[in-house]
Amino acid sequence: MSQKLKEQRLKELAFVGVDTHKDEHTACIANCFGQSLGVFTSENRPKELKGLLEKVDETAKSHNLKPVFGLEDVMGLGQHLARSLISGGYHLKEVNPIETERKRLKNAHPDKSDPLDALAISRVLITDFDKLPTIQSLNEIYLAIHELSNRRDSLVKEKTRIKNKLHILLHREYPYYQTMFKNTFSKAALAFWERFPIASLLKGIGVERLAQYLRANSNNTVSTKKALSILKLVDKDSVPSCLNLVHSSIIRNLVKHLRFIEEQIVIVEKELEPLVDETGMKLSTLTGVDLVTAAKLIAEIGDVNRFSSSDKLAKCAGIAPQQKSSGKKLKFKKSNRGRRQLNTAIYHIALSQISRDRSGKPRNSKARDYFLRKISEGKTKKEALTCLQRRLCDIIYAMMKNKTEYRFQRTTNLVT
Repeated sequence: MSQKLKEQRLKELAFVGVDTHKDEHTACIANCFGQSLGVFTSENRPKELKGLLEKVDETAKSHNLKPVFGLEDVMGLGQHLARSLISGGYHLKEVNPIETERKRLKNAHPDKSDPLDALAISRVLITDFDKLPTIQSLNEIYLAIHELSNRRDSLVKEKTRIKNKLHILLHREYPYYQTMFKNTFSKAALAFWERFPIASLLKGIGVERLAQYLRANSNNTVSTKKALSILKLVDKDSVPSCLNLVHSSIIRNLVKHLRFIEEQIVIVEKELEPLVDETGMKLSTLTGVDLVTAAKLIAEIGDVNRFSSSDKLAKCAGIAPQQKSSGKKLKFKKSNRGRRQLNTAIYHIALSQISRDRSGKPRNSKARDYFLRKISEGKTKKEALTCLQRRLCDIIYAMMKNKTEYRFQRTTNLVT
């Protein structure tokens, strides 16, 4: 389409940016010049949303324009509105919140309010209309995977927080705790911390009794020698203070909480597996992708058909380089835009592919050769890794679009 036809098409549209919230949504309708034609606020209820759409239609019609909508949080707070728009046959685009923030901050007075945020979304729609992903449907499976993936991320963060707290408290009660067990959070170690959170509780506990207790909680992997070495380190005759007793209570609670979190993570992963299988995606056949990573890719990308090419997917992931050229100097800069969780997932896949297994063999010989070739061309390791990430975008896009497996051994283009 020529530039003149694009400009003509934009003049016929009313750009509606919606700032979504839990209780209410604020919509701003603007013309192709970014001028506000009206601001409407509606509660996040089906009947109220219907009234909001009627107001937008009426305003657009009064200016002989056709409304197109832009939402930031299609899979979250804007989910109900997105469903209403899709069922109503409206044109819907997904807007990156980072782009909205940058558009708002470009104003001479970058104030922040719901109407101003909605207007900023409208202006992103105008400037990046052809670049933004089009939302044609909300697949319930993708939404379910998205929710479970986010839930697992939250559980992992909570698990890390608990471990950090335990490190602090264990160091106060057992300054030498890291030498007591090879893994501070193994089954045997957790059983020990729960039963003996402070050293004074070991009083009257002999070597055989301790060894028997640890073996019962470690699949018989703890020796009597290990129990003896632990007892030699501790001062069993110390008198506990009130602070020690408080530490004892907190350590026990944290250990129980840690076990609960680990059980929940296992449950979430079991729930993810059939959902990922139901999508028909075979992403787990790609080197460096397990069930959790496959779920994260599906959750962040959603329906891959909303991207017209792998270039658009790369931009969405923030992997496509930004051009910073001037005159005869042609320069490109690494982008910090896009979906950062998607970018991180692809980054970890790239790292896994160029690494070696325990036998010293590359996990993916072709990916490693590609990485080394880019370095030989003069690129830094970071730049070479970014190139591999961009290549992985092509592969992931093809695998998701065609629902094919990854068979790098049989083909030179890495995808069948």
